[in-house]
Amino acid sequence: MPAFDLTTYLHRIGLQACTPDLAGLKALQAAQISAIPFENVLPFLGKVPDLDPESRWQKLVVERCGGYCFELNSLLGEALDALGFHARQVLARVRQGAAEGGARSHLAFVVTLDGSQWLVDAGFGGQAPAEPVRICEDAQPIRDQTYRIRFEETSGEHVLERLTDAGWFALYGFDRVDVRPADIEGANFLCAASPKMPFANSIKFYRLTEDGFFSFLDGRARLVGKNENREWQIREAEELIRFVQQDIGLGYDRQTIQAIFARLNAPWAGTTNDC
Repeated sequence: MPAFDLTTYLHRIGLQACTPDLAGLKALQAAQISAIPFENVLPFLGKVPDLDPESRWQKLVVERCGGYCFELNSLLGEALDALGFHARQVLARVRQGAAEGGARSHLAFVVTLDGSQWLVDAGFGGQAPAEPVRICEDAQPIRDQTYRIRFEETSGEHVLERLTDAGWFALYGFDRVDVRPADIEGANFLCAASPKMPFANSIKFYRLTEDGFFSFLDGRARLVGKNENREWQIREAEELIRFVQQDIGLGYDRQTIQAIFARLNAPWAGTTNDC
């Protein structure tokens, strides 16, 4: 089997077909976020994710695990290409409310469609939009959230923002510098191995559902939906195994999830930021 097969990929994310238009683009992003969760199991267990196409395919599609942006959006990029979308990679500086970002540590895409440009991203996790955001400063409702993308003269970046009760909250900023494989390789290593990044010392899961989402941060699980909202602490290994395999829908075996639980409950374990 080739490293990427469109029919198998679409089956993995629960789509029978996908048209190369705006409706198809929206369906594609939402379906992948729902089917292939955001998670950072490998960095949390001291490993750097392998971005080789065959290894990525084996993990995300065959083994039904998830990943973070460099894995998830690399797979999404292959789908965009196979479907005939005009997509360009961009590297972003994560802000999370700050006035400026740090290193370029997030991968996403800009898709040009019928004269408009759209930010397409299936790998940012819980605060990210479920569907593409048009690159303009108009407020855009997406499911139960509102987003916009404004251009910032001082940094030369387009900034993705989410509307909160306190106002517009900057998620990340991206420019149009050409992205090379070496840039992604370096950013992947930085994210996975640096103690200053959130992935090596904090474990996160996020899966979009039809009416909300499941999330998890360092032992605290959360379900948000139209008919149910709850938050609880996972205190037993068996409970974590059920949550990861059933609620998040990941294919990790019991031994791997037990290793996650053991590290979570090590004396030095601690929470770094929110879901």
